[in-house]
Amino acid sequence: MQYKSVFTFTSALLLVANVYALEPIHTGTVIVGSGISGLAAALDLNKYGQDVLVLEKMPFLGGTTNLAAQYFVSVNTREHQAAGKVLSVPDYLKRTEKSGRNAANLPRTAQRMYDSQKNVDWLNEKGVGLTRVISDYQLGISDGSSLGSKIMKVLAEKTKEAGIPIMTNAKVVNLIYKNGKVLGVEIEQKGGEKQEVLAKNVVLATGGFNNNQGLIAKYAPEWKGLPTTTAVSATGDGIVLAEKLKAAVKGASEVGLNPSIHSQDGINVSMSAARLEGGIMINLAGKRFCDDYYPDYTKMARQMMAQPEGKSFVIIDDKSMKASKRLQGFLKKGYFVEAPTVAELARKIGVPEKNLEETLKTYGESVRKGKDEAFGRTLNMKTDFTHPPYYASSLLPGTQVSVGGLDVNDFMQCKTIDGKIIPNLYAVGELTYDSGTPHSLWTGRKAAEHILSK
Repeated sequence: MQYKSVFTFTSALLLVANVYALEPIHTGTVIVGSGISGLAAALDLNKYGQDVLVLEKMPFLGGTTNLAAQYFVSVNTREHQAAGKVLSVPDYLKRTEKSGRNAANLPRTAQRMYDSQKNVDWLNEKGVGLTRVISDYQLGISDGSSLGSKIMKVLAEKTKEAGIPIMTNAKVVNLIYKNGKVLGVEIEQKGGEKQEVLAKNVVLATGGFNNNQGLIAKYAPEWKGLPTTTAVSATGDGIVLAEKLKAAVKGASEVGLNPSIHSQDGINVSMSAARLEGGIMINLAGKRFCDDYYPDYTKMARQMMAQPEGKSFVIIDDKSMKASKRLQGFLKKGYFVEAPTVAELARKIGVPEKNLEETLKTYGESVRKGKDEAFGRTLNMKTDFTHPPYYASSLLPGTQVSVGGLDVNDFMQCKTIDGKIIPNLYAVGELTYDSGTPHSLWTGRKAAEHILSK
Protein backbone atom coordinates (compact mmCIF):
# COMPACT_ATOMS: atom_id res chain seq x y z
CA MET A 1 0.00 0.00 0.00
CA GLN A 2 1.28 3.45 -0.90
CA TYR A 3 0.27 6.58 0.94
CA LYS A 4 1.58 10.10 1.08
CA SER A 5 1.49 12.71 3.82
CA VAL A 6 1.86 16.42 3.10
CA PHE A 7 2.79 18.70 6.02
CA THR A 8 1.97 22.39 6.35
CA PHE A 9 1.79 24.85 9.26
CA THR A 10 -1.25 26.94 10.19
CA SER A 11 -1.60 28.88 13.46
CA ALA A 12 1.43 27.13 14.95
CA LEU A 13 -0.21 23.70 14.53
CA LEU A 14 0.90 21.00 12.14
CA LEU A 15 -1.77 20.10 9.63
CA VAL A 16 -1.64 17.02 7.47
CA ALA A 17 -3.35 16.31 4.15
CA ASN A 18 -3.40 12.73 2.98
CA VAL A 19 -3.63 10.95 -0.33
CA TYR A 20 -3.84 7.16 -0.18
CA ALA A 21 -5.60 4.15 -1.65
CA LEU A 22 -8.46 2.56 0.26
CA GLU A 23 -6.69 -0.75 0.65
CA PRO A 24 -5.54 -1.86 4.14
CA ILE A 25 -2.67 0.09 5.66
CA HIS A 26 0.01 -1.93 7.47
CA THR A 27 2.16 -0.49 10.24
CA GLY A 28 3.90 -1.54 13.43
CA THR A 29 1.96 0.67 15.85
CA VAL A 30 -1.09 2.78 15.11
CA ILE A 31 -1.69 5.65 17.53
CA VAL A 32 -5.19 7.09 17.74
CA GLY A 33 -4.95 10.73 18.77
CA SER A 34 -2.34 13.44 18.28
CA GLY A 35 -2.09 15.20 21.64
CA ILE A 36 0.99 15.07 23.84
CA SER A 37 0.48 11.41 24.86
CA GLY A 38 0.06 10.21 21.28
CA LEU A 39 2.97 12.19 19.84
CA ALA A 40 5.25 11.31 22.77
CA ALA A 41 4.63 7.61 22.08
CA ALA A 42 5.14 8.14 18.35
CA LEU A 43 8.43 10.01 18.79
CA ASP A 44 9.87 7.46 21.22
CA LEU A 45 8.90 4.54 18.98
CA ASN A 46 10.25 6.26 15.88
CA LYS A 47 13.54 7.02 17.62
CA TYR A 48 14.24 3.30 17.82
CA GLY A 49 13.21 2.48 14.27
CA GLN A 50 9.62 1.38 14.85
CA ASP A 51 7.00 1.91 12.13
CA VAL A 52 4.32 4.25 13.45
CA LEU A 53 1.16 5.82 12.05
CA VAL A 54 -0.78 8.52 13.91
CA LEU A 55 -4.51 8.95 13.26
CA GLU A 56 -6.35 12.16 14.14
CA LYS A 57 -10.08 12.64 13.61
CA MET A 58 -9.81 16.44 13.54
CA PRO A 59 -8.23 18.47 10.71
CA PHE A 60 -5.51 19.67 13.12
CA LEU A 61 -3.30 18.17 15.80
CA GLY A 62 -3.28 18.45 19.57
CA GLY A 63 -6.75 17.96 21.01
CA THR A 64 -7.04 19.13 24.60
CA THR A 65 -3.26 19.57 24.87
CA ASN A 66 -3.66 22.76 22.84
CA LEU A 67 -5.73 24.20 25.69
CA ALA A 68 -3.39 23.39 28.60
CA ALA A 69 -2.84 26.71 30.31
CA GLN A 70 0.19 27.55 32.36
CA TYR A 71 2.06 24.92 34.35
CA PHE A 72 3.59 21.45 34.30
CA VAL A 73 3.46 19.54 37.58
CA SER A 74 6.90 18.30 38.64
CA VAL A 75 9.00 18.32 41.79
CA ASN A 76 12.61 18.45 42.91
CA THR A 77 13.95 19.17 39.43
CA ARG A 78 17.21 21.00 38.79
CA GLU A 79 15.10 24.04 37.96
CA HIS A 80 13.32 23.89 41.33
CA GLN A 81 16.56 23.33 43.20
CA ALA A 82 18.23 26.33 41.54
CA ALA A 83 15.27 28.50 42.57
CA GLY A 84 15.31 27.21 46.14
CA LYS A 85 11.78 25.76 45.84
CA VAL A 86 12.30 22.13 46.69
CA LEU A 87 9.55 19.62 47.45
CA SER A 88 10.22 15.90 47.79
CA VAL A 89 8.02 13.32 46.12
CA PRO A 90 6.82 11.91 49.49
CA ASP A 91 5.86 15.40 50.65
CA TYR A 92 4.06 16.08 47.37
CA LEU A 93 2.12 12.83 47.78
CA LYS A 94 1.17 13.74 51.35
CA ARG A 95 -0.11 17.09 50.11
CA THR A 96 -2.06 15.41 47.32
CA GLU A 97 -3.52 12.80 49.65
CA LYS A 98 -4.60 15.50 52.09
CA SER A 99 -6.48 17.30 49.33
CA GLY A 100 -8.36 14.10 48.52
CA ARG A 101 -7.58 14.26 44.82
CA ASN A 102 -6.93 10.99 43.01
CA ALA A 103 -6.06 9.24 46.25
CA ALA A 104 -6.62 5.80 44.70
CA ASN A 105 -4.05 6.61 42.05
CA LEU A 106 -1.23 7.71 44.37
CA PRO A 107 1.06 4.72 43.61
CA ARG A 108 1.09 5.59 39.89
CA THR A 109 1.33 9.28 40.69
CA ALA A 110 4.44 8.47 42.72
CA GLN A 111 6.02 6.71 39.74
CA ARG A 112 5.33 9.71 37.53
CA MET A 113 6.62 12.24 40.05
CA TYR A 114 9.88 10.35 40.53
CA ASP A 115 10.27 10.72 36.76
CA SER A 116 9.80 14.51 36.97
CA GLN A 117 13.30 15.40 35.81
CA LYS A 118 13.25 12.80 33.06
CA ASN A 119 10.02 14.18 31.60
CA VAL A 120 11.07 17.82 31.93
CA ASP A 121 14.35 17.01 30.20
CA TRP A 122 12.52 15.16 27.42
CA LEU A 123 10.50 18.29 26.65
CA ASN A 124 13.36 20.74 27.02
CA GLU A 125 15.70 18.73 24.83
CA LYS A 126 13.14 19.28 22.08
CA GLY A 127 13.03 23.03 22.74
CA VAL A 128 9.90 23.53 24.86
CA GLY A 129 11.65 25.85 27.36
CA LEU A 130 10.01 24.52 30.50
CA THR A 131 12.25 26.41 32.93
CA ARG A 132 10.11 29.03 34.69
CA VAL A 133 9.69 28.01 38.33
CA ILE A 134 6.22 28.99 39.51
CA SER A 135 6.03 27.09 42.78
CA ASP A 136 7.60 24.07 44.46
CA TYR A 137 5.54 21.78 42.20
CA GLN A 138 4.96 23.86 39.06
CA LEU A 139 7.06 24.77 36.04
CA GLY A 140 6.01 27.08 33.22
CA ILE A 141 7.31 28.14 29.82
CA SER A 142 10.24 30.53 30.18
CA ASP A 143 8.64 33.40 28.21
CA GLY A 144 5.19 33.09 29.81
CA SER A 145 3.62 31.38 26.78
CA SER A 146 0.70 28.99 27.20
CA LEU A 147 2.01 25.53 28.03
CA GLY A 148 -0.10 23.45 25.67
CA SER A 149 0.26 25.53 22.54
CA LYS A 150 4.05 25.67 22.97
CA ILE A 151 4.30 21.92 23.55
CA MET A 152 2.17 21.16 20.49
CA LYS A 153 4.14 23.52 18.26
CA VAL A 154 7.40 21.85 19.28
CA LEU A 155 6.13 18.25 19.09
CA ALA A 156 4.49 18.88 15.72
CA GLU A 157 7.79 20.18 14.37
CA LYS A 158 9.68 17.18 15.78
CA THR A 159 7.12 14.77 14.35
CA LYS A 160 7.53 16.35 10.94
CA GLU A 161 11.33 16.23 11.17
CA ALA A 162 11.15 12.53 12.07
CA GLY A 163 8.98 11.79 9.05
CA ILE A 164 6.23 10.20 11.13
CA PRO A 165 3.09 9.84 8.96
CA ILE A 166 -0.08 11.42 10.33
CA MET A 167 -3.56 11.09 8.86
CA THR A 168 -6.02 13.81 9.81
CA ASN A 169 -9.80 13.68 9.30
CA ALA A 170 -9.48 9.97 10.07
CA LYS A 171 -11.97 8.88 12.72
CA VAL A 172 -11.55 5.42 14.20
CA VAL A 173 -14.93 3.70 14.29
CA ASN A 174 -13.95 0.17 15.33
CA LEU A 175 -11.14 -1.86 16.81
CA ILE A 176 -10.23 -4.92 14.74
CA TYR A 177 -10.34 -7.86 17.14
CA LYS A 178 -9.70 -11.46 16.09
CA ASN A 179 -8.62 -14.60 17.89
CA GLY A 180 -8.49 -12.79 21.22
CA LYS A 181 -6.18 -10.00 20.03
CA VAL A 182 -6.49 -6.44 18.76
CA LEU A 183 -5.03 -6.38 15.25
CA GLY A 184 -5.71 -2.82 14.18
CA VAL A 185 -8.48 -0.29 13.65
CA GLU A 186 -11.12 0.63 11.12
CA ILE A 187 -11.23 4.29 10.15
CA GLU A 188 -13.82 6.47 8.48
CA GLN A 189 -12.52 9.35 6.44
CA LYS A 190 -14.08 12.75 5.84
CA GLY A 191 -15.89 11.54 2.74
CA GLY A 192 -17.32 8.54 4.57
CA GLU A 193 -14.94 5.96 3.10
CA LYS A 194 -13.95 3.10 5.41
CA GLN A 195 -10.43 1.66 5.61
CA GLU A 196 -8.55 -0.81 7.78
CA VAL A 197 -5.26 -0.06 9.48
CA LEU A 198 -3.58 -3.32 10.48
CA ALA A 199 -0.96 -3.09 13.23
CA LYS A 200 0.89 -5.10 15.84
CA ASN A 201 -0.06 -2.55 18.51
CA VAL A 202 -2.89 -0.06 18.94
CA VAL A 203 -2.39 2.92 21.27
CA LEU A 204 -5.56 4.81 22.14
CA ALA A 205 -4.73 8.45 22.92
CA THR A 206 -8.17 9.90 22.29
CA GLY A 207 -8.48 12.09 25.37
CA GLY A 208 -11.41 12.54 27.73
CA PHE A 209 -15.19 12.72 27.40
CA ASN A 210 -16.20 16.11 28.78
CA ASN A 211 -17.67 17.18 25.44
CA ASN A 212 -20.00 14.20 25.40
CA GLN A 213 -23.00 15.07 27.53
CA GLY A 214 -24.28 11.52 27.17
CA LEU A 215 -21.20 10.12 28.88
CA ILE A 216 -21.24 12.93 31.47
CA ALA A 217 -24.84 12.00 32.28
CA LYS A 218 -23.89 8.31 32.46
CA TYR A 219 -20.77 8.62 34.60
CA ALA A 220 -20.88 12.03 36.35
CA PRO A 221 -24.48 13.31 36.33
CA GLU A 222 -23.79 15.93 39.04
CA TRP A 223 -21.91 18.01 36.47
CA LYS A 224 -24.18 17.56 33.47
CA GLY A 225 -24.83 20.83 31.62
CA LEU A 226 -21.87 22.79 33.00
CA PRO A 227 -19.70 24.67 30.49
CA THR A 228 -16.41 23.04 29.56
CA THR A 229 -13.01 24.24 28.47
CA THR A 230 -11.97 20.93 26.98
CA ALA A 231 -11.42 20.36 23.27
CA VAL A 232 -14.37 19.83 20.96
CA SER A 233 -12.81 16.48 20.09
CA ALA A 234 -12.98 15.19 23.70
CA THR A 235 -16.02 12.98 23.18
CA GLY A 236 -14.88 9.75 24.83
CA ASP A 237 -14.13 7.87 21.62
CA GLY A 238 -11.59 5.57 23.28
CA ILE A 239 -14.01 4.50 25.98
CA VAL A 240 -16.75 3.80 23.43
CA LEU A 241 -14.37 1.75 21.27
CA ALA A 242 -12.81 -0.26 24.09
CA GLU A 243 -16.06 -0.98 25.91
CA LYS A 244 -17.09 -3.06 22.88
CA LEU A 245 -14.29 -5.42 23.96
CA LYS A 246 -15.53 -5.37 27.57
CA ALA A 247 -12.70 -3.10 28.65
CA ALA A 248 -12.85 -1.92 32.25
CA VAL A 249 -13.56 1.71 33.07
CA LYS A 250 -12.14 3.09 36.31
CA GLY A 251 -13.21 6.17 38.27
CA ALA A 252 -15.33 7.64 35.48
CA SER A 253 -17.46 9.55 37.97
CA GLU A 254 -14.42 11.70 38.80
CA VAL A 255 -14.53 14.73 36.54
CA GLY A 256 -11.84 17.37 36.85
CA LEU A 257 -13.47 20.74 37.33
CA ASN A 258 -12.23 24.19 36.46
CA PRO A 259 -13.22 26.95 38.90
CA SER A 260 -12.01 29.60 36.46
CA ILE A 261 -14.11 29.46 33.29
CA HIS A 262 -14.90 32.74 31.58
CA SER A 263 -17.79 32.37 29.14
CA GLN A 264 -18.34 35.04 26.51
CA ASP A 265 -19.95 35.08 23.06
CA GLY A 266 -20.36 31.30 23.09
CA ILE A 267 -16.68 30.71 23.87
CA ASN A 268 -15.41 29.16 27.12
CA VAL A 269 -11.82 29.89 28.19
CA SER A 270 -9.87 28.97 31.29
CA MET A 271 -8.78 31.86 33.49
CA SER A 272 -6.62 29.60 35.67
CA ALA A 273 -3.63 31.72 34.70
CA ALA A 274 -5.14 34.65 36.60
CA ARG A 275 -5.17 32.68 39.85
CA LEU A 276 -1.77 31.21 39.02
CA GLU A 277 -0.33 34.72 38.81
CA GLY A 278 -1.75 35.58 42.22
CA GLY A 279 -5.32 36.64 41.51
CA ILE A 280 -8.14 36.27 44.02
CA MET A 281 -11.82 35.39 43.66
CA ILE A 282 -14.70 37.52 44.91
CA ASN A 283 -18.49 37.28 44.86
CA LEU A 284 -21.14 39.90 44.07
CA ALA A 285 -20.65 41.34 47.54
CA GLY A 286 -17.05 42.17 46.63
CA LYS A 287 -15.71 39.71 49.17
CA ARG A 288 -13.52 36.62 49.03
CA PHE A 289 -15.28 33.35 49.85
CA CYS A 290 -12.61 30.64 49.58
CA ASP A 291 -8.94 29.73 49.33
CA ASP A 292 -8.50 31.02 45.78
CA TYR A 293 -5.85 28.43 44.96
CA TYR A 294 -7.20 25.44 46.87
CA PRO A 295 -6.14 22.20 45.13
CA ASP A 296 -9.56 20.56 45.41
CA TYR A 297 -11.36 22.11 42.45
CA THR A 298 -14.52 20.13 43.15
CA LYS A 299 -14.83 21.86 46.52
CA MET A 300 -14.11 25.23 44.90
CA ALA A 301 -16.74 24.63 42.21
CA ARG A 302 -19.37 23.88 44.83
CA GLN A 303 -18.38 27.01 46.77
CA MET A 304 -18.78 29.09 43.60
CA MET A 305 -22.19 27.61 42.87
CA ALA A 306 -23.27 28.55 46.42
CA GLN A 307 -22.53 32.28 45.91
CA PRO A 308 -25.30 34.83 45.20
CA GLU A 309 -26.62 34.19 41.68
CA GLY A 310 -23.79 31.67 41.31
CA LYS A 311 -21.52 34.50 40.12
CA SER A 312 -17.93 35.33 40.94
CA PHE A 313 -14.96 37.26 39.55
CA VAL A 314 -11.20 36.87 39.51
CA ILE A 315 -9.28 40.07 40.30
CA ILE A 316 -5.64 40.81 39.36
CA ASP A 317 -3.41 43.86 39.08
CA ASP A 318 -1.01 45.02 36.38
CA LYS A 319 1.93 43.05 37.78
CA SER A 320 0.01 39.82 37.28
CA MET A 321 -1.15 40.87 33.83
CA LYS A 322 2.39 41.61 32.65
CA ALA A 323 3.62 38.21 33.88
CA SER A 324 1.39 36.22 31.52
CA LYS A 325 1.13 36.36 27.74
CA ARG A 326 -2.01 34.26 28.01
CA LEU A 327 -3.73 36.89 30.15
CA GLN A 328 -2.54 39.66 27.86
CA GLY A 329 -4.14 37.81 24.97
CA PHE A 330 -7.40 37.54 26.89
CA LEU A 331 -7.27 41.28 27.62
CA LYS A 332 -7.00 42.03 23.90
CA LYS A 333 -10.02 39.81 23.27
CA GLY A 334 -12.09 41.78 25.77
CA TYR A 335 -12.34 39.10 28.45
CA PHE A 336 -11.23 41.50 31.22
CA VAL A 337 -12.73 44.69 32.64
CA GLU A 338 -9.97 47.24 33.31
CA ALA A 339 -9.92 50.26 35.61
CA PRO A 340 -7.27 52.64 37.01
CA THR A 341 -8.63 52.40 40.55
CA VAL A 342 -10.24 49.70 42.67
CA ALA A 343 -13.33 51.87 43.19
CA GLU A 344 -13.87 52.28 39.47
CA LEU A 345 -13.36 48.56 38.87
CA ALA A 346 -16.01 47.84 41.52
CA ARG A 347 -18.47 50.15 39.76
CA LYS A 348 -17.80 48.55 36.39
CA ILE A 349 -18.47 45.00 37.60
CA GLY A 350 -21.34 45.94 39.93
CA VAL A 351 -19.96 45.17 43.38
CA PRO A 352 -19.82 47.48 46.44
CA GLU A 353 -16.82 49.82 46.18
CA LYS A 354 -16.06 49.86 49.89
CA ASN A 355 -16.15 46.07 50.15
CA LEU A 356 -13.80 45.50 47.22
CA GLU A 357 -11.36 48.13 48.45
CA GLU A 358 -11.30 46.53 51.89
CA THR A 359 -10.97 43.03 50.39
CA LEU A 360 -7.94 43.94 48.28
CA LYS A 361 -6.35 45.92 51.11
CA THR A 362 -6.73 43.05 53.55
CA TYR A 363 -5.45 40.48 51.09
CA GLY A 364 -2.50 42.69 50.16
CA GLU A 365 -1.50 42.83 53.81
CA SER A 366 -1.76 39.02 53.95
CA VAL A 367 0.59 38.72 50.98
CA ARG A 368 3.17 40.98 52.61
CA LYS A 369 2.90 39.03 55.87
CA GLY A 370 3.02 35.71 54.04
CA LYS A 371 -0.08 34.43 55.79
CA ASP A 372 -3.71 34.33 54.66
CA GLU A 373 -5.58 34.36 57.94
CA ALA A 374 -9.00 34.58 56.29
CA PHE A 375 -8.95 31.43 54.14
CA GLY A 376 -5.54 29.83 54.61
CA ARG A 377 -4.24 30.23 51.08
CA THR A 378 -0.60 29.16 50.83
CA LEU A 379 0.10 28.85 47.08
CA ASN A 380 0.98 31.63 44.63
CA MET A 381 0.36 34.47 47.08
CA LYS A 382 2.22 37.09 45.07
CA THR A 383 -0.27 39.81 44.20
CA ASP A 384 -0.66 42.54 46.82
CA PHE A 385 -2.71 44.84 44.56
CA THR A 386 -0.31 47.79 44.68
CA HIS A 387 0.24 47.90 40.91
CA PRO A 388 -2.63 49.58 39.02
CA PRO A 389 -4.48 49.32 36.74
CA TYR A 390 -6.74 46.57 38.02
CA TYR A 391 -8.56 43.86 36.09
CA ALA A 392 -11.61 41.65 36.65
CA SER A 393 -13.09 38.75 34.71
CA SER A 394 -16.37 37.00 35.45
CA LEU A 395 -16.09 33.30 36.28
CA LEU A 396 -18.20 30.16 36.27
CA PRO A 397 -17.31 26.66 37.42
CA GLY A 398 -17.23 24.04 34.70
CA THR A 399 -15.64 20.81 33.58
CA GLN A 400 -12.12 20.61 32.24
CA VAL A 401 -10.90 17.02 32.22
CA SER A 402 -12.37 13.58 32.80
CA VAL A 403 -10.21 12.04 35.51
CA GLY A 404 -11.61 8.54 35.13
CA GLY A 405 -11.10 6.39 32.07
CA LEU A 406 -9.95 3.01 30.83
CA ASP A 407 -8.28 0.82 33.43
CA VAL A 408 -4.69 -0.06 32.52
CA ASN A 409 -1.72 -1.79 34.12
CA ASP A 410 1.65 -0.11 34.73
CA PHE A 411 2.57 -0.67 31.07
CA MET A 412 -0.60 1.09 29.88
CA GLN A 413 -2.13 -2.16 28.60
CA CYS A 414 -5.93 -2.15 28.72
CA LYS A 415 -7.74 -4.50 31.08
CA THR A 416 -11.10 -6.20 30.72
CA ILE A 417 -13.79 -6.00 33.38
CA ASP A 418 -12.52 -9.32 34.78
CA GLY A 419 -8.94 -8.03 35.03
CA LYS A 420 -7.41 -9.70 31.99
CA ILE A 421 -5.08 -7.89 29.59
CA ILE A 422 -6.44 -7.11 26.12
CA PRO A 423 -3.49 -8.13 23.92
CA ASN A 424 -1.94 -5.37 21.79
CA LEU A 425 -4.25 -2.63 23.11
CA TYR A 426 -2.86 0.33 25.06
CA ALA A 427 -4.50 3.46 26.46
CA VAL A 428 -2.66 6.65 27.41
CA GLY A 429 -3.27 10.23 28.50
CA GLU A 430 -6.62 11.49 29.70
CA LEU A 431 -8.26 8.32 28.40
CA THR A 432 -6.81 6.54 31.44
CA TYR A 433 -7.44 7.15 35.13
CA ASP A 434 -5.88 10.52 36.07
CA SER A 435 -5.33 13.57 33.91
CA GLY A 436 -3.06 16.49 33.14
CA THR A 437 -0.22 17.22 30.74
CA PRO A 438 2.51 15.49 32.84
CA HIS A 439 0.34 12.36 33.16
CA SER A 440 -0.27 12.33 29.42
CA LEU A 441 3.42 12.65 28.56
CA TRP A 442 4.41 9.98 31.08
CA THR A 443 1.79 7.44 30.00
CA GLY A 444 2.55 7.93 26.31
CA ARG A 445 6.22 7.23 26.94
CA LYS A 446 5.38 4.25 29.18
CA ALA A 447 3.33 2.63 26.41
CA ALA A 448 6.16 3.17 23.93
CA GLU A 449 8.65 1.68 26.41
CA HIS A 450 6.60 -1.50 26.71
CA ILE A 451 6.06 -1.83 22.98
CA LEU A 452 9.81 -1.48 22.42
CA SER A 453 10.46 -4.24 24.98
CA LYS A 454 8.25 -6.77 23.19
